[in-house]
Amino acid sequence: MRFNTLALAVAGATLACACSPAPTADNAATTNDTVSLRNLADTEVARPARESYTVQGRLIPTPSDTSSRYYLLRERKALTDTHIAIIRQEHDNRIAYARAEVDCDKRLFHVLGTGPNRALVETTPVHDGPLRPIKGLPLREELASFVCQVAGTPLKAA
Repeated sequence: MRFNTLALAVAGATLACACSPAPTADNAATTNDTVSLRNLADTEVARPARESYTVQGRLIPTPSDTSSRYYLLRERKALTDTHIAIIRQEHDNRIAYARAEVDCDKRLFHVLGTGPNRALVETTPVHDGPLRPIKGLPLREELASFVCQVAGTPLKAA
């Protein structure tokens, strides 16, 4: 009897998972498996800005997006020789966070997570696809260049 109950519980959990809709990152301004960092603060992921923040971060120069301010809050090296960055975007009195991966040697970038705060950006994945070239994406190139510079691994020339 106990085995039957356990088997039913496992089967029910499996069915619930199989029938649930796949997680989406619609709140993260995704289109065709890409996350738009330029519009992230305009999505439901963003929250109203506060007066001050515990971690101020380093202001990232982004000439391609003068209407927003981007801050590098944290950068760390991953096991795969890429760099993981936590970035805060401030736009129209709203803020959003993104966790991105940058490969400085191959000029690749992708978003790993988004969220309304630092804790959720570390744990909430988005489907931005694999690392991709930053050619033709000026904002991603500016962000990647700054992350690589801070990491001490300059972004390779195009």
